[in-house]
Amino acid sequence: MRLVLSFVLACSLAASAEAGGCFGRKTSHCCSAPCNTGCAPVAAPCNGTWETVMHKVCVPEMKTEKRIVEVCTPVVEHRQVTRTVHKCVTEEVEQSFTVMVPVTEEREIRRKVCKPVVREVERTYEVMIPVQEERESTKTVCEAVTKEVEETYTVMVPTTEEREITRTVCKPVVEEKEETFTVLVPTQEQRMGTRTIRQMVPVKKTRKVCQDQGHWEERTVEVACGPCRKSTRTCRVWVPKLVETEVEYCVHECQTKEEQYTWNVTVCKPETRTRKVCVTKHVTEEVKEKHTVTVCRPETRTRKVHHTEYVQKTVPCKYTVTVCKPETRTCKVQVTEQVEEEVVEKCHVTVCKPETRTRKVHVSKMVPVEETCTVAVCTNKVEKKEVEVQVCHMVEKEVECKVWKPAACCHENAPRTRHARKACCI
Repeated sequence: MRLVLSFVLACSLAASAEAGGCFGRKTSHCCSAPCNTGCAPVAAPCNGTWETVMHKVCVPEMKTEKRIVEVCTPVVEHRQVTRTVHKCVTEEVEQSFTVMVPVTEEREIRRKVCKPVVREVERTYEVMIPVQEERESTKTVCEAVTKEVEETYTVMVPTTEEREITRTVCKPVVEEKEETFTVLVPTQEQRMGTRTIRQMVPVKKTRKVCQDQGHWEERTVEVACGPCRKSTRTCRVWVPKLVETEVEYCVHECQTKEEQYTWNVTVCKPETRTRKVCVTKHVTEEVKEKHTVTVCRPETRTRKVHHTEYVQKTVPCKYTVTVCKPETRTCKVQVTEQVEEEVVEKCHVTVCKPETRTRKVHVSKMVPVEETCTVAVCTNKVEKKEVEVQVCHMVEKEVECKVWKPAACCHENAPRTRHARKACCI
């Protein structure tokens, strides 16, 4: 990251130097263009030249250095440890236990038994016999009596009236007002800039080429005319001779060049203007209107209505009633009675008697035993190792910059102090 920032700083210094910028105390002039001083009156603008100045810039450079570092290395050691282990030992032990053994015995049991005895007994009982009787009584009856009655009632009769109503009405009123507004007016401005131009420039170079500078020779060659005859013939043979020579050729190389150019830019500038606008306002006004209103008024009227009334009367009547009368009767009933008797019975009874027996039982015991075992123990061992480390060093490098040097006319009229010269040449 530092290397990139330093490279950007160096490029910005070089660009500002080519445009005529200041580099601080090392440069003698601060003019960004051909100097036209405003501090002292000059009859005509002075001329100058661009000078190439070398500046020293600190650039970070990464170097690999070897350093000794302490490193902890894990080391596994095997140690013998004595430990107590409980082992399970089984022993055979004789154990006595009691068992309940069932034994069957014959016994005599005396018990009381109830025996049923049936006998016939005469009993009396009452029976309710229903008897119908006729009785006389009176009852109250309601009779409906209709009468014609005159009644009054109220009816709402609608009547039409004319009334005057006052209401508020909004009327629109149009007024003309003058308002200001801002308009962006496009204007063209001329601006200057620097651009890089690439040109193909012809460059002459040399290269080595192998040429065959041989010659023709006449040689005598034997030619077979048949199976047994040979004849000689003279023929031309090319004798090669390779000679390496340098040949000049033209190559077009791309070269960059910076030049200043101007271009027109359309800039919108705000401009305040005025215009007349129609504004509508609403004004309230009271208006009187006549309306026809229907009003309901009460009116009393009479009518004849049939009214029914109920009158109670007492009337004699006969009715039949069922009455239950008691009657005594006799009947014979069989009654069962329980009589107790003592009975002797023989029965078999199972009785459990205790009996002592012996058995062999396996009993486990934990017995402590000492034994030795090997245990792996991990320890850290400090070692010194040589490690390659990337270290950043600041290295001074010279950068080529261009500075504008005014002509002698600018130096004669320019102020003497450094701050005044900067203010004069801006």
